[in-house]
Amino acid sequence: MINYRRLMLISLLILFVVSLVANIWHFLVREKEASFYPSTYATLYYPLDIPTVREWKRIDREQLQLKIAWTKKAEQWRIVTDQTDVQISDGHNPIVTAFDDAGQLHNYTLTPLPEGFGPDIKLTIRFYSKEFYAEHGLQHSDVYIIRANVPCGKFKQYPISHWIDDYNYVGKEDLAKAERVIRDEMGIRDDEPTFSKMEKLTRYLRIKLKDARGVPKDDFRWMNPWLIYQDMINGDGKGWCTQHGQIYTFFANRAGVKTRFMLGARTQDNIFVYSGHTWSESFIPEQNRWAFVDLSHSHIYITDKKEQVLNTAELFHLNQHDAFDSTFARIYQDWEWTHLPVEAGIDSLVTAPFSLCNQELRNEFTAFSILKYRRPPNVEDVRTIYTGFWKDATFLWGNLERYLFKPPLAYSFYPTDGKQTYFVRWALLCGLALNFIILIVAFRKL
Repeated sequence: MINYRRLMLISLLILFVVSLVANIWHFLVREKEASFYPSTYATLYYPLDIPTVREWKRIDREQLQLKIAWTKKAEQWRIVTDQTDVQISDGHNPIVTAFDDAGQLHNYTLTPLPEGFGPDIKLTIRFYSKEFYAEHGLQHSDVYIIRANVPCGKFKQYPISHWIDDYNYVGKEDLAKAERVIRDEMGIRDDEPTFSKMEKLTRYLRIKLKDARGVPKDDFRWMNPWLIYQDMINGDGKGWCTQHGQIYTFFANRAGVKTRFMLGARTQDNIFVYSGHTWSESFIPEQNRWAFVDLSHSHIYITDKKEQVLNTAELFHLNQHDAFDSTFARIYQDWEWTHLPVEAGIDSLVTAPFSLCNQELRNEFTAFSILKYRRPPNVEDVRTIYTGFWKDATFLWGNLERYLFKPPLAYSFYPTDGKQTYFVRWALLCGLALNFIILIVAFRKL
């Protein structure tokens, strides 16, 4: 007599094994640069730490309320209209008066209270009434033409802290050692301007890592940045831009410069490489902007003619048109930049036209590139050697989390397979979990 329950159990077990094998197979044969998810400029560069106008609510024709998204909550706003009229608006979402005078431009400065609580919001508003349009023979509703110095709109946002690694996995003892290096050897103080900290960081690390450039060893894939740094300065290992980027990101964050790790990547079949550079971005609170930083080429930050720092995406776009006129690089001038036509010698901090020292960016920031914004932990991506999984728990969890739930966000010209890639991964994982649950239930009922 056929035992249908046993047959069903065997079938479920086979299905579970097939599902498990499918998950493992997909992990092993995946494109090594396929763990990323498409995002937008707004999500990547407008953090929640800066006030964002989510939407406008019209209370009546002459009163508009701003719906504010922010990591802080203001008690009041002081509103100065046309530099003369001063009003106080209570609550986190301020109300401004829009004057009913067709086409007249009005300027508003909104200051969150108490004083010094956060940056001002500056607006200009022109109002055109439906009566104004009717006089000119056009049926139209009231229109408010608004300009703002802060982001406006509904889009996914993260606080700056979302991108910042706390490096707890490095260990308290080694973190204390790193902080002593920052304080005693780099000479960085907590109250220094951000640019000053970045300059000291770059100078120190360029000197210490001068003879450590080269092909990294396999163990650098699972080691934390403090251990990588120790091996490189002690002559026990060399590093590419990836290791330089990890080291800068680590020390910058420990020095109070909020920094995220970035890489450009596009490959085919894990063989053909279209781009593959690595760098960092530091947040400059004095400008409320992210700045491109490349320790491997001594680029501390890049600015435009207004001395505003430029981020990766902005440089990416400029490169498509060779439009680097009026951009400048702040550089620690060492052995790599002896040819720059600036009146300074080796071991100097200089500002030079970026067009004279941006060859790496020209080569890497092509239309093929995918810019990947990694989220913590800042461990390397696993490749074909998986022994690091047993050597470091953070490396294991960081890669599994990145593979399934927390991909680096990506920005590119080309459509990417990120959404489809993660749909397949989630579907396979959910299928495995469902099979496991059904199998357990079946075992209990047997």
